[in-house]
Order: sequence, then C-alpha cells, then structure tokens
Amino acid sequence: MPDLLTHVLAGHFITRPKSYRELFFIGLVLPDVLGRFPMLFYKNSYWAIAPGHTPAGVLLASYLVSFLFEPALRRTVFKNLLLGASVHLFLDLLQRHVSPAYYWFFPFSWKTFEIPLFWPDHSIYAVPFIVLAVGLLHLLRRRLGRGRRLRMAQSENQH
Repeated sequence: MPDLLTHVLAGHFITRPKSYRELFFIGLVLPDVLGRFPMLFYKNSYWAIAPGHTPAGVLLASYLVSFLFEPALRRTVFKNLLLGASVHLFLDLLQRHVSPAYYWFFPFSWKTFEIPLFWPDHSIYAVPFIVLAVGLLHLLRRRLGRGRRLRMAQSENQH
C-alpha cells in the first residue's frame, strides 16, 4: 500500500495534463490494479496477471479503457492513462527485488532487469516527507497562480 501511495504522490511532481487529469491519476495505479489486485483473491494467479504490470499490458488496457468514452475523448483518455502508467512503471524500474518482478519486454521476453536503488517496502519511510512536499508544492502553485491571475487582471484593467 505505501508503494501505491508513493506512486500517486509522485504524480504531483510532474506536469499533469490540463484536461481529464483524474485519468492521469488512475493511470498511476493502473499497473498495480492490473497486475497485483487479482492476487488478493487468488494467490496463484501471478503468472496469469503478471503481463498486466508490463508496458504491453498497460498499453493494451489503456487502449481498451479508452473505448468506454466518446470517440472525441478517446485519444485524451488513452494519453492520460498511459502517461500516468508510464510514471508508475518508471518508478518500479528503480526498485530492487529478491526475485524477478517486472517483465519489461513481455511478450517478447520473460527476462527482467531493474535499476536497484531501493526496496519497495522502504517507501513507507518516505510517505510522510512526500505528503509534506506535495502539500508545499500545492501551496506554492496556488500562490504563483494567484499572483499570475492578479497580474493578468491588472494588465486587462490598464487596457
């Protein structure tokens, strides 16, 4: 759970889409929903659901989910889901594991690699600091946004 929370919080530190940004945040959890959630109900399902936590699985799922929306919105939905899922997969690439965990080149290869910077359970120590940083980031963005709106209003009054 803390790992999933860090994925969502990390999404606050990058430029998010301007429209339908909720889908970006859904994309941040999509790989774990596809590749981990079913294991809560059936422990032996790992090999059947592992492809859901790969770039190919996320690409296919994002594409299929986009068909739940109107044709005019499908491209935006697909992009937002895929962008969020890409951030998630990048963060997972930085984790180390005892056994092979993520098959990045599925279906072409069942080999895995990672850039082992930290263990997944270490993210629990980072959560309070990330929450604080996200709060400060939102305050900063609000203050900068308010100043920008005030300058725009002043320039409109001068004309």
